[in-house]
Amino acid sequence: MAGQWAGAPAEEAEGHAEVPGQRRAPAERPTTRRADLRRAPQSPAGARRDGRRACRAHNRRPARGTGGTAALLVLVLPLVGALLDQLFGSGPGWTFGVLTVLGTAAAAWLSSRAGWWWVVTAPPPVVLVVTAATQLLADSSKYQDGKALATDAARWAIHGFPVMASAVAAAVAVVSVRVVRESGGRRA
Repeated sequence: MAGQWAGAPAEEAEGHAEVPGQRRAPAERPTTRRADLRRAPQSPAGARRDGRRACRAHNRRPARGTGGTAALLVLVLPLVGALLDQLFGSGPGWTFGVLTVLGTAAAAWLSSRAGWWWVVTAPPPVVLVVTAATQLLADSSKYQDGKALATDAARWAIHGFPVMASAVAAAVAVVSVRVVRESGGRRA
């Protein structure tokens, strides 16, 4: 067996010496594909049923590129709202809240089933980070000591809670609508 190739018949391997480091040629595979082995539907009803299955599967797939768009909606719309409120008011307010809820709802509509978990859980950290960033940039001299920063951070979390809760509720509502809409055609 020292001079034979692994898996080759003895007649083929007799004339071939095994060379260290040389790879063995892959075995030939049958050219018949799995799709060729399937039978065609026997009746027109079977063909319609297969067509509906393919259509439903196609409709459930998200469009390419929607994950990046959803992430931008979740992050950019709250930032725009906070900056607008900061320019025209005293900090994140109604514009920030409305754009955060709309951005989260739109992201939940665009994302795939696999992406729903991050859309639903994204609003609390996004609200805290955007609020803190806009406040720190607007009044950086006010936050030189740790006491003022800690006090205002607690205030930002308390005042941001309704926006967080509304955005999470909007995302859950949109996900629920999508689940009902996608399973509407199926009956047990």
